[in-house]
Amino acid sequence: MNPIETLDLTLSTLFKGFSAYADELNFNPICELDDANAIAAQQYPGIYMIEIKVLESHASFKAWASWFHGEWVRPEYERMHVPNPKKKRLSAHTELAEWVPLYIGKSKYIAGRVWEHIHLKLEQPTTGMKIGQRLNMVNQRFRLSTIRVEVENYDLIMPKLEAALRDKHNPILGRQ
Repeated sequence: MNPIETLDLTLSTLFKGFSAYADELNFNPICELDDANAIAAQQYPGIYMIEIKVLESHASFKAWASWFHGEWVRPEYERMHVPNPKKKRLSAHTELAEWVPLYIGKSKYIAGRVWEHIHLKLEQPTTGMKIGQRLNMVNQRFRLSTIRVEVENYDLIMPKLEAALRDKHNPILGRQ
């Protein structure tokens, strides 16, 4: 076995434990997205989750998801570098909770990335939720939760950890 194959085998063995590790991790609720000062204080690397509070009475998750899809996927947001609902992740939810996970991401600087999800303009090519540009969502409540992860091998570890947490929580928006 050559050195690259040996390294690949070692890494594959290590990464098999990521799902179990992710199951042990819990997001720490920080604030709602209208609290700019609390968001600005999140100056660390890690994984973040943005959730939406279910404000309207819906009979089921399916009914709520139908409403949300209609509000989120509108012609004015098409091709604007925004994450869209994923059928696979929507179907993973069966019960309507008070807070529904919308998006999970990773960042070396959580405050800055969350700021982008709120304040990016629709026409900007950076992908983000662009919540502040969605006038139809102005009455909705969004919440930020994080997991601080400070590691030397960020670029190697974080994509795997993010994917494991995405599989655990099934956020309904994203590219993956």
